Amino acid sequence: MTDHTLDWELPRVQRTAGSPAWVRNALLAITLVLVVFGLLSVYSASAFAAQQSGRPGNYVLLSQLARAGVGVVALIVAAFVDYRVYERLAWPILAVAAALLLVLILPGTTEIAPVRNGSRRWLELGPVTFQPSELAKVAVVVWTAALAVRKQEAFDRFRGGVLPFLLILGPVLVLIAAEPHLSATLITGGLLATVLFAAGMRIRHFLLLALPVVPALWWLVSSNSYQLARILAFLDPGKDTSGIGYQLQQAEIAIGSGGVTGAGYGESTQKLHYLPEAQNDFIYPIIAEEWGFVGAVAVLALFLVWTHLGLRIARSAPDLFGRLIAIGLTAIVAIGAFGHIGVTLGLLPTTGVSLPFISAGGTGLVTALGITGVLLNVASRRRR
Repeated sequence: MTDHTLDWELPRVQRTAGSPAWVRNALLAITLVLVVFGLLSVYSASAFAAQQSGRPGNYVLLSQLARAGVGVVALIVAAFVDYRVYERLAWPILAVAAALLLVLILPGTTEIAPVRNGSRRWLELGPVTFQPSELAKVAVVVWTAALAVRKQEAFDRFRGGVLPFLLILGPVLVLIAAEPHLSATLITGGLLATVLFAAGMRIRHFLLLALPVVPALWWLVSSNSYQLARILAFLDPGKDTSGIGYQLQQAEIAIGSGGVTGAGYGESTQKLHYLPEAQNDFIYPIIAEEWGFVGAVAVLALFLVWTHLGLRIARSAPDLFGRLIAIGLTAIVAIGAFGHIGVTLGLLPTTGVSLPFISAGGTGLVTALGITGVLLNVASRRRR
């Protein structure tokens, strides 16, 4: 599919005028609702643990407020910067992301890339702490979209159309896996596949890629005993509820005890040292416990609408690059949201996936808000 093919597929009013104003306004409104609700949820989920550690109850909330402020600035800047700039900067963006990932696994860098829970996923540069794998997701989407625009005529051939993506991005995935960070590796690989599929990659090439990818994935999981134990716990949730399955069991207790309308804001009992990572990787069960089935479904519905708006913006993009980055960036938030919810409901193996806009953490929040800004920019642009 070439850029001219895209022109033929899109209605004239969409190609020339971008997305309707209500789409942009709705995306921005839902994003802000999720951020505000996230601040409330983070405070509720973290206040008790903060007090138990000798800190003020609003300690995590204040940190998250500061991160939200940075994220809003990122959103505003991204909304005004022409998204076409990223096509020209695709290589530098990918190079920076790869360099940061490399720092994480180099010997002698533990002072700025310390080991946490057996992994090196964070860079600590003075007062700034961030997760390079989050930047890598965006970099992979931008670079893949930029190269896919140039490779349209070569997508029929594996060697000339698909192999270049694997040769460049394969090492990036290896760097993420070496942290180790299995969930980020899978998500980044999924983003690569999503953009390539949207760009017109042939199904037979996906099937061909599955031949080496499946055994490589199995080796990656089986070589890490902790990851393998989580997979086995997912297959048999009741086998080790006091060990590897403890977190999921406590999450299910939180979700089940919320009932229809919930226990009330701030009234969760599972956050009282029963559910680990309640303000981050397992914040959705706390939401379900305090706001009930109604609140849990409302959050899910907001993410569904957000995803729909992102894809609508992609469909109305004025060029192929805009369409591809809109699809890829929307997928970052959608995969994160539905992956987090799936993990906490026991539908996916337990792994570290934060809930976009809501979970505590600066890198994910700033990235998600920056992504929203780029989508708003794509939605506002007209064909040159």
